[in-house]
Amino acid sequence: MAALAENPAEQSEDEDVVAPQGPETEPTAEAVPEPKAVDELEAADEESDGESETSDSDEAGEREAAAVTEADDEDQEEADREDEPAEEESAAAEPVAETEPESKAESTAESTAEPEPETDEEPEEPESSTWAPAEPKEPRELAVVGRRLGSRYRLERMVRGFGGVFAPEPQLWVGVDELLNRRVGVDLIATEHPLVEQVARAARDAAAVPDARFVQVLDAVQDEDLLYIVTEWVPGAEQLQERLADGPLSPASATHMVRDLAEAMVRAHEAEVAHGAMNPATVMITKAGEVKLRGLLVEATLSGAEPEAADPDDRYAADVLALGQIWYAALTARWPGTVAEYGLETAPVDGATLYTPAQIRAAVPKQVDATVCRALGLGEQDAFTTVKELSDAIRALPKLREELSEPTVPVPPRTRSAKPVPAANAVGGAEPRDTGPSWSPAPEQRKPPVWRRRGVLAVGGCAVVALATLAAFQLSGNDKNNTTTGSISNATPHPSVGGLVSIPAGTVGKVLPISSDTVWDQSPSSGSQSSAVNAYNSSTAGWKMTTQYDANWAKENAGGIGLVFNLGSAHTVDQVKFQLANAGATVEILTAPAGASAAWNSGGFSAAGLTMQKTLSNVAAGQTVTANFAATSAQYVAIIFTQVQQQGALNDGTPAGYRDTVLDVQVLGE
Repeated sequence: MAALAENPAEQSEDEDVVAPQGPETEPTAEAVPEPKAVDELEAADEESDGESETSDSDEAGEREAAAVTEADDEDQEEADREDEPAEEESAAAEPVAETEPESKAESTAESTAEPEPETDEEPEEPESSTWAPAEPKEPRELAVVGRRLGSRYRLERMVRGFGGVFAPEPQLWVGVDELLNRRVGVDLIATEHPLVEQVARAARDAAAVPDARFVQVLDAVQDEDLLYIVTEWVPGAEQLQERLADGPLSPASATHMVRDLAEAMVRAHEAEVAHGAMNPATVMITKAGEVKLRGLLVEATLSGAEPEAADPDDRYAADVLALGQIWYAALTARWPGTVAEYGLETAPVDGATLYTPAQIRAAVPKQVDATVCRALGLGEQDAFTTVKELSDAIRALPKLREELSEPTVPVPPRTRSAKPVPAANAVGGAEPRDTGPSWSPAPEQRKPPVWRRRGVLAVGGCAVVALATLAAFQLSGNDKNNTTTGSISNATPHPSVGGLVSIPAGTVGKVLPISSDTVWDQSPSSGSQSSAVNAYNSSTAGWKMTTQYDANWAKENAGGIGLVFNLGSAHTVDQVKFQLANAGATVEILTAPAGASAAWNSGGFSAAGLTMQKTLSNVAAGQTVTANFAATSAQYVAIIFTQVQQQGALNDGTPAGYRDTVLDVQVLGE
């Protein structure tokens, strides 16, 4: 306080006009509790205004300074508490006094408001603290049950949170689309979350990948304080990690599942989209045995991984490794990592080397074991670097025993009870999925003796094989004698049998080469014509029909839109295989003999010489569809869409409308 009293006194000796101002400003801050001192200061102001450069002003200033000193002595404690503000106000008031004497009251107000720069600096600390990591300790509630988003989606229950250092954490909810009356998945993230923009971009990129094996993104909207992403909800689907809690899958089921996942990821990588978070929790198996992969790119982004920031090659390689880990886990019910995850124990190691699946479970075929090791980068063989390499390697594996009867989910045998499995095949005491069901047919003693049943089956099987062989031989002979007939009946006479032998459809033979193709469409686009070869040349892009806008498009295009494949010459044909990108289509398989035009005709299929062989309704997407029909002689085979689902616009400029995509077409016969 002594220093404060000295500063204005020293200034009054140096400057005549400012001399009265030193005592004036100091009482403004420190002598407020004493009305007497304030009155004296106001009087001093009036005297200083009237007398600018007289010696009387100096005397008045000294008297006022004496009054201030007396007031300071009386209230020393209060003056000490207000020490710093008083010093700032006195320093601010002195230059104001040099300007205009008429604005003394204004100078006093300005001097009190002058410390604003310090008040601006002080609030900066709470502002910075609001963004500090400690703030999420008391996060706001992200959503509540029953909340409606966009006046359409009603939230029912929260499934889980995605974690992360920011709060509130992103969450996955189950909701109801009240417009379409169906359940949906809803990913929620707060608009103030630092990753909200990345999540929105991830949802847009994921929605552009046309493969039904991915859980589809249906909507992405920023509403009020939330960004919500609406996805397809798969009712009754079971996570792979839940399935593996009961034990490993059969080698055929595990291999088929990973093949579907790899083929789906090939399409995603072609669209420059990586998953980033594939694991047994994001892989789901439906009641129908179909594989569904959830969270393409979105799952990793919501978890804070930011896969977009990584190098593209690293992102794609991480997906290859993830597929290898899923395959390993499905075969062994063990996790090939250093710590236990997804409810699975860690796989055993020999020193620093991981056991191969075949070392854990003897039922794993050697070819499968070697391919899994390449996916994980184990062993001496070169590791796969792309999902396309992995997908091709899985396709090249020999057919496994269960694949013909169980597409993805192990199907319990129904004709005989399960045999005991050696202890070496069990992992962690859990019964493998391919050892048969926990139930069994009627007790063995109620059935005929085993030798009798096996003898009957053996005799019957030999008879069927003999008849089929003779029939096929006779059919082959007939085909060589006449290869230009319109059709061949599936009933072939044989003298040793004394009647007709029926040949089952789809048993004739091998994959036939396709020499050329024609688009069955009244006005196909140039892109549709140029990409027709992608339907059968192993391309993962496939052939996409020209988008139609009218719901009656099939009728207007002489029955439908599709492709006619030219085999080059007449062949005996009885089976066609293909895949579709979108579910729900109706497809017709037609054939035409050698000499037919097989070109689009306004008169319809019959006018072009095409004959209906098979109609498939509500065709599934993302899996191989097989159409079997009676063996017939044909040079042309057609796959025609007669009904497809309406699709949204694509990022490549494809407009919204009715369309579908066909790929992996194979024609089988002799």
